[in-house]
Amino acid sequence: MNREQIVQLYDQAYAADYDRKFLLDPLVKPDTEAELALLDDLLKTHRSWLDVACGTGFFLRHFPHVERAGIDLSPAMLDRARQGNDGVRFRAHDYRDPIPEWNDRWELVSCMWYAYGLVDTIRDMERLIENLWAWTSASGTCFVPLADPSLITGVNIPFKPPTHNDGEVIITGIIWSYVEDGGQKTHAHQLAPNLDFMVEQFGRYFTDVKLVRYPPRFPGWAGRPAILASRKKPRPDNGTR
Repeated sequence: MNREQIVQLYDQAYAADYDRKFLLDPLVKPDTEAELALLDDLLKTHRSWLDVACGTGFFLRHFPHVERAGIDLSPAMLDRARQGNDGVRFRAHDYRDPIPEWNDRWELVSCMWYAYGLVDTIRDMERLIENLWAWTSASGTCFVPLADPSLITGVNIPFKPPTHNDGEVIITGIIWSYVEDGGQKTHAHQLAPNLDFMVEQFGRYFTDVKLVRYPPRFPGWAGRPAILASRKKPRPDNGTR
């Protein structure tokens, strides 16, 4: 993931059409409504909120009664986010990089959709998770919708499949791309870690880690998953920094 690629992908035209395509289209709108309901419940008790990779600011716009901030790499997305989000602090920032003055600052920290998958390596993913933990207050909650490799591929992918020798196989996740508009826009080589891996990683930083699922979109399908992590732990000895 680099700034130039993000800026080119999430340009003004893409930002203008993003909500319609990914949040309000009939296929995905029930998931958006499920996320808004979860956020509404969390913000009944949490009075400050940082949305990491905030995109167009769609979710922030729904909760003007709380203190809010958002970070993103795309200038076009941030321009869009500022519309109708009066009083919200927005910052152009790479979520892999710390913001020390925000440590322990936010009662709710979110990273919506699959923005975390834009990193290049699992090491980068671990840095992001550590930052989400760092920015969450001691009594706060971290909320991260997850890209489920099994839903993406239509195949159940085990985290630790059985082997025929003394070693252990760990399938950390998959790499996938999403191609739009006949190849004009490509979310290239995104990471989608195994759900068990994500729960394990968040468990390094939070005592309570729950995997919740939205209502299923199709009969026989599992609903999209998300992590809710709370009861922040001290920094692990083997943290990424």
